Amino acid sequence: MNLRARLLIALLSLALLPTLVFTWFTLDQLGHAAERWHQPGVDHALESAVEVSRTVLTRVEATVLERADDWSRGLGPLPLDAAQRSGLREGLREAGLDFAQVYRREGSAWRLADQVVPSGVLAVDSLAFGSEIDAALATDRLLRSPQGVLAGVARAHDDVALVTGIRLTPDFFSRVGRISEAREMYGRFAVIGELQRRYVWRLVPALGLVVAGVAILLAGRLATQMTRPLTRLTGALERVAAGDLDTRVPESGASELRTLASSFNSMAARLAEARTALAVAEREAAWREVARHLAHEIKNPLTPMRLSLHRLQRRVDAVPESERRAVRDSIDALLQEVEHLTRLADNFSRYARLPEPQFEPLDLAELARSAAALHEPDQVTLRVESATPVPIRGDRLLLSRAVHNLLLNACEASPRGGLVEVRTGAGGDEGWVEVLDRGSGVPPELEGRLFEPYVSTKSRGSGLGLSLVKDIAAQHGGRITLENRESGGARARLSLPLHRETTAIDAHS
Repeated sequence: MNLRARLLIALLSLALLPTLVFTWFTLDQLGHAAERWHQPGVDHALESAVEVSRTVLTRVEATVLERADDWSRGLGPLPLDAAQRSGLREGLREAGLDFAQVYRREGSAWRLADQVVPSGVLAVDSLAFGSEIDAALATDRLLRSPQGVLAGVARAHDDVALVTGIRLTPDFFSRVGRISEAREMYGRFAVIGELQRRYVWRLVPALGLVVAGVAILLAGRLATQMTRPLTRLTGALERVAAGDLDTRVPESGASELRTLASSFNSMAARLAEARTALAVAEREAAWREVARHLAHEIKNPLTPMRLSLHRLQRRVDAVPESERRAVRDSIDALLQEVEHLTRLADNFSRYARLPEPQFEPLDLAELARSAAALHEPDQVTLRVESATPVPIRGDRLLLSRAVHNLLLNACEASPRGGLVEVRTGAGGDEGWVEVLDRGSGVPPELEGRLFEPYVSTKSRGSGLGLSLVKDIAAQHGGRITLENRESGGARARLSLPLHRETTAIDAHS
């Protein structure tokens, strides 16, 4: 089983097991909640409350109507005398009613003519039902007031009506209505609750399946995202093992995977640099071997050639006078070329094997001035700017040779009447010497190969000067750069580490 399958199973286990537990727990709690929502005892209690309310209300309605009918038949002419009022008070007390009112018809309206309350009861407010009597007489003869008053109406004469009633709580009728509504709603809720429970039992498993499906998709995607960088890295390692050191992997995904990809890219880059350095080292070693053989092969015939030319020089006078000048010029030209070949062989020898440096405290500024003093070019002007000491440790002979080569290249690259400048300075942990010219600069096609052996911009020369400077700089832990100047010409800079102990000694002195 590969890593992706294992990750997929692990992620699904982490996602689905809690989902299944949650689904089971939810269904169980919903079932218990539905059972608690609808209890038969509550249903019976509400039904009993409705029956009791209806019974009480029916009995009160019957009482007020019965008393209104009885008392209206014995009602005499208005106004009521003391005996009638006393009888009404006694009847109200016995029946448990709160008031009796007598209304007289005046035109089309009923006007309150008299009111009787039980003994010991004060009429706090006066109730008036005149506008409701006709409607009540036309229907069930009951009056229901928003203030919680229930009364019955009976006609005593054509123009006289008696109203008897009882005061209930202000919201009595609304409460009775709400009890009935609650009973009906609770009955409907039992049906709705059952339907809801069935719906939830279908919904929750469906949601669980949806969650499981989403979990499968996300787990697959996460597993792919986690294993894709590893797969790419595996392929990249195989390509690097096959020799493709330019292989790189994208730095994406989680931080750990990005770190891993970055480390791999750094490793591949270092391997590529090491291979390049090895190739350069191998190439330079091959060139040095070639230079050694060339120096040997060139030097061997040069000595007898020089001796032969000197013997010919001594015998020039034996040549006819008409040809003597041509022979002498030819011999001088040959001797000059022999000297050039000798210098070329010496360059080859020096490149083939540089001596081990003998380190000592040096002032790079003084060394640059000394090297420049040995040059007296005829065609260019040499200017030195190196007043401040630049303390280093190095081999005076090797560093002088390096500066000499830089000066020689600058002078040969400069046009007639040009200016060659030598500058020294220090910055950070490095001291440096610069040689600047006003020549044609570095050709674009040679910018990356200037320090390779046998690469030169001149028609004559060995092409080893800058390569020797690079080797001397490497021996001293420094570096050499050569670049074009914006104003024209080239700038060669030899940078070397500063010698701190010497700096401290100079400061104290």
